[in-house]
Amino acid sequence: MSGFQDKVVLVMGASSGMGRVCAQVLAERGAHVLVAARRAEACATLVEEIAAGGGSAEATPVDVRDATALAAMFADIGERFGRLDGAFNNVGQTLGASPTHETPEARFVETLEINLVSMFRCLQHELKLMLAHGGGAIVNNSSIGGTRGFAGLQDYCASKAGVIGLSRAAALEYATAGIRVNVVAPGLIATERYEQASREHPEVLESRLAEVPMKRPGSMRELAATVCWLLSEESSYLTGAVLTPDGGECAQ
Repeated sequence: MSGFQDKVVLVMGASSGMGRVCAQVLAERGAHVLVAARRAEACATLVEEIAAGGGSAEATPVDVRDATALAAMFADIGERFGRLDGAFNNVGQTLGASPTHETPEARFVETLEINLVSMFRCLQHELKLMLAHGGGAIVNNSSIGGTRGFAGLQDYCASKAGVIGLSRAAALEYATAGIRVNVVAPGLIATERYEQASREHPEVLESRLAEVPMKRPGSMRELAATVCWLLSEESSYLTGAVLTPDGGECAQ
């Protein structure tokens, strides 16, 4: 799959994990990738690695929780490129785990602020750019936690379910405007956090792997392939969809 030549594609949360690998794969397939995340140094390092591999990218560091800075970043994208062809909103954090009756309200609110409100801000800016310049494709990163429950993670699950609802509503609103909005809801993916957990809490991962019919985590490149397909013209008749790269977990 290629088809990203001369396309400007934004990856939010690109400094590590799934966002980083998605940015790399998009660049390999010909996109000019805008690498956005809080950590400016990590963004710059990724841009250098992409350039060394023959790809095209530039860093646009931003904290999604800073609405003013986020608006300025999108204004700059509009001024310099005149369009935005695609976006992967890899936005979200897990801030802790606790039973619902013991979860601090402040943590619940902060989780929604990061995982859902910040996603809304990104989506809104992207839609405005795409409406003004002929359309595009957006992929929002949710989680299987948005389709099923995880005990102790009620704030995370609520926020990721909200991402799905937000995305489906937007997909309906812009279906005739040349803008597609889809969702990936990954299961267990072998990110850096997965590798750390496998060293520190192997018994927890063994329990999680027992829930996955394929009995292995997905790779970040497998997840990136799904995101790239959703951003490409090969999925041109798909909008409002929720794809779950999860090794079959949600099927059981």
